[in-house]
Amino acid sequence: MEEIETNEAGLSIEQVADAAGDPVIVLNGELDISNADAFREAVERVVEEKPGRLVFDLSQLSFMDSSGIAVMVYAATNVGAIELRHASTIIRRVVEATGLSEILPLDAS
Repeated sequence: MEEIETNEAGLSIEQVADAAGDPVIVLNGELDISNADAFREAVERVVEEKPGRLVFDLSQLSFMDSSGIAVMVYAATNVGAIELRHASTIIRRVVEATGLSEILPLDAS
């Protein structure tokens, strides 16, 4: 597990790989405008590697605003596929309320 970023703004970002070898960005804390730049930088580093698929593990994410959604949309337009895993009910509602569920597919959990 490689820790990409930890900041005082309440978000930690780690990169791991899943069983298929796809990159997984694990978010812990709150993702908002105060730390969206760090998140975007982490995503850009992964996107530069041109993965066929990118997974976001949201199991430890307690809050996300539109700035986090914007970075995920950026990822979706620059990699073959993305998946949002283990999103809490509130994070699911944010994604669904934006109408971006097809661009930002949520897993069934």
